[in-house]
Amino acid sequence: MSTTLAHSSALALVPGPTWSSFEKFRIGGNTTLEEIPEHGVGTLVGKGVTYRILRDADFQHLVGLATDVHRLQQGLNVIIQAAKVVAKHPDQEHVQLLIHSAALFAGSPVCRRATGMMRFN
Repeated sequence: MSTTLAHSSALALVPGPTWSSFEKFRIGGNTTLEEIPEHGVGTLVGKGVTYRILRDADFQHLVGLATDVHRLQQGLNVIIQAAKVVAKHPDQEHVQLLIHSAALFAGSPVCRRATGMMRFN
């Protein structure tokens, strides 16, 4: 069973404006933030620390991708553990457990975006 995406889940971030101090960022006001393009990453350099600033839609997309990566890691761990059990106990019951685990993983949704109730607030 293959799963296809209606649209690309990739997020191609591009460099946005850079502010060399918080004061320069603050003086610009709201127009400063409007300089950050869609999929752009603004950079604010402070004393010994650098901040990256994203638009909310891009941030939510990244949260969704990170959530998906975590879910995939957990799903693969379950399948790996089931495969180890089958290697030690290759009876029908354990083989069915492995097949069931793999089928659940294969049927899981792809790229759950951070939208609606999943939004990071």
